Amino acid sequence: MRSLFYLCNALDDATRQERQIVTDSPAASRKIFLVSQAARTAGIRSWVVSMGRGKQNGSGHYFSSKVTRVGRVPVIYLPFIHLPVLSELLSLFAFLPLIWRFSRRSGPKTVLLYNRFPAYFLALLVARLQRFNTVLDLEDGATDIDDRSFAGKKSRFIRRCIDSLCVGGALLACDALAMTTTLRPTRSCYGTSEIRTDSGNWQIEPIHVLFGGTVSADAGALWLIDAIKAMRMASPTWAANMIFEITGKGTSIELFRDLAQTPGLPQVRLHGRTSNVEYESILARTQIGLSLRLHQGVLADTTFPSKVVEFASNDILVLTTDVSDVRKVFGDGAIYLEMNDINHLIEKFRWIAENRESARAISREGMHAATATCSAINVGRMLNDFLFPSSPGGAA
Repeated sequence: MRSLFYLCNALDDATRQERQIVTDSPAASRKIFLVSQAARTAGIRSWVVSMGRGKQNGSGHYFSSKVTRVGRVPVIYLPFIHLPVLSELLSLFAFLPLIWRFSRRSGPKTVLLYNRFPAYFLALLVARLQRFNTVLDLEDGATDIDDRSFAGKKSRFIRRCIDSLCVGGALLACDALAMTTTLRPTRSCYGTSEIRTDSGNWQIEPIHVLFGGTVSADAGALWLIDAIKAMRMASPTWAANMIFEITGKGTSIELFRDLAQTPGLPQVRLHGRTSNVEYESILARTQIGLSLRLHQGVLADTTFPSKVVEFASNDILVLTTDVSDVRKVFGDGAIYLEMNDINHLIEKFRWIAENRESARAISREGMHAATATCSAINVGRMLNDFLFPSSPGGAA
């Protein structure tokens, strides 16, 4: 039996709240849990092994390790303490007894690392000594750290140490990341879709537009804010029939708070960081999902906006900048923004509002495209071939 151990920092809602963590990434957690579940469709026994940590608050609160399930995937959370230094040391060493226990399982074994956390190093070293296959899941190649600074040198050292132990290559968030790493072989993985064919969101009035995740300038927050202000000033009839739902957190969140508290149309609703249940409710009434990573921005080419797969899976029309591998995945199943221009963005909103049937057809095409590339079965097969290339059931 093939076994996959996904080392990461994914968090489910209950654990996040229990451990008083406010610095998690919901999109990353969702991708990790769904990819692990997809692996199981290919007959791989997968475990998520999470550090279960966030920025420590100095309270000294200690949380012991625990085992739970997210969907059909068993999740092992390492212990965590809200104290500086000790918190990092605890994460560094807590992996080791688990790797030792996993090494006693029969059959091929692969350790998959979500990005390059220093806390993985000892676990990765022991895994190699125990002849595990080791693979890096590289999600982000962008960095604004000066390589000549101490932080830059530290980052480069960590990168070299981790990469030297990843003998099985790298899963990439997008094709362009292959140029940022010497690891080979590589394969792009855009996440997994959960198709909901019974979605009734296109029958809902008014039109709901969702912007969420990292609410920052690089993610297009200021661009969207300026567009909403311009629409309020011009007051076109079609814009009065739109509501902008803002979820997540980031440096621009307070600017959306000001918009939400200021009367005007289109309306803005600020939700901030939501629970999974609250977010599902917002998705259920949304018709347009925004991905506004700026052209030529630091996030443009070396990351993939995983939220677009989530949108398409929920029969939500993807309105996105033409960056990364989005067009490769969706083809004609999305509406693309070719420039960082307020009027260009507003014109796309106008067209959708005045052509709902045509917009609905594009949304359906995007749903089919997400299924073709990101269905659990297809992702599971890809993982099986890439992570277990020499084992029965994997590629020869």
